[in-house]
Amino acid sequence: MRKRNHVIPVRLNTKELRFLEEQVEKSGLSREEYIRSIVMGGEVRARPCEHHTELLRKVSGLCNNANQLAHVANGCGMAGEENIREMLRMTKETWRLVKEEW
Repeated sequence: MRKRNHVIPVRLNTKELRFLEEQVEKSGLSREEYIRSIVMGGEVRARPCEHHTELLRKVSGLCNNANQLAHVANGCGMAGEENIREMLRMTKETWRLVKEEW
């Protein structure tokens, strides 16, 4: 048995349909999912950009390296110069990506 057995036909003009299709495309949802989200009061957001995943991966790597560097510094009282340089390089690279692609 279907969970959703109520059908509501809606008539749209060309402009309204075009707008709906644009919003559906931006959201990455199906037309039905998009409309259900709106009806239930949810906020429908645009799908993240293609480079979003890469940026998150780089930031995650940067945070992991910072954590490892802090762990080493806590263990022996200091961090190696090479580790600090690598951390700075990754920070600058991540910042460059953010500026260029966002």
